[in-house]
Amino acid sequence: MRAPPGGLDEEELLARWRAGDAAAGQELFRRSYKIVSRYLRNKVSGAVHGDLVQKTFLACLNSARQFRGESSFRTYLLGIAHHTLVDHFRAARRAAAREYEGEHGPELDDLIVADTFTEPNAVVSRRQEHRILLAALRRLPFPLQVALELRYWESLTAREIAEVLHAPIGTIKTRLRDGRLRLRRVLTAKKLSPDLLQSTMDTLDRWSKQVRRGQGALDDE
Repeated sequence: MRAPPGGLDEEELLARWRAGDAAAGQELFRRSYKIVSRYLRNKVSGAVHGDLVQKTFLACLNSARQFRGESSFRTYLLGIAHHTLVDHFRAARRAAAREYEGEHGPELDDLIVADTFTEPNAVVSRRQEHRILLAALRRLPFPLQVALELRYWESLTAREIAEVLHAPIGTIKTRLRDGRLRLRRVLTAKKLSPDLLQSTMDTLDRWSKQVRRGQGALDDE
């Protein structure tokens, strides 16, 4: 008798889903949905968010044979979510180029999500620090925003972030350092009170601790 899906780890669920076990696919989606949704929530909104979540899991199924277990399933899935998001941004740039007769807009390394895409629902939060911080993260260049959110929302190490983004670990460490510095500059420019500025920066560390305790970093929004 085969073990029920609820008693399997993500790698085993993926193998079963790949073999056509719909129940295993549903269990894998249930466990992993928050991870993918959280990664996308501060970058896209509404129907686009839902569409990219679905595309991420479809791509996961289609590329399942490439997963050899050399990294965790979470970093593997986040890597697919990131690739799906990048494809979406590039398609948006191509569409903008056609509309504006060849003007491409910023490269992704220079992309400021807040300047280019509609503010997502993730910025609606009960806590002032969360609203301020989420909006400020969207004011960073895309690679810095991604690195910080993976570090603090998912509690990934620099090495794990490098696996997700397929970038050298030295590059990731630089992005994390520069990202925090840029984030503080963005927040300082808002002329927050010293107490609110410090509380907002401290929220990054609190989110990281929440995720390690199994709580969603944005669940209270």
